[in-house]
Amino acid sequence: MTGLTVDVCVACGHSVFPRRVLCPRCGGRDWQSEDAGPAVVEQVTSHRRGGTIASVRTLRGPVVIARAPAGIAPGTEVSLGLDGGAPVATSAGGAPVATSARR
Repeated sequence: MTGLTVDVCVACGHSVFPRRVLCPRCGGRDWQSEDAGPAVVEQVTSHRRGGTIASVRTLRGPVVIARAPAGIAPGTEVSLGLDGGAPVATSAGGAPVATSARR
């Protein structure tokens, strides 16, 4: 598994995921890839056959939809990576973080 990156507009600093041709904030075309860093689970959806996905807000701002471990709860701090090109959330500490830590 490799680390997930977000793209940051060189002109205005706006972060996006996935990559876009133009920055939605300023229309810039130049991007710099940066590590997504720590993230916090916002919502979780589980399928009755065992699959779990989560909406995860990165420290840089973009929300990523990622596969997640079963039983993960909103508010849990996670690390994001890629597995076969798909975003995957891995529990960083297991415990939910305080609401004030969310962006």
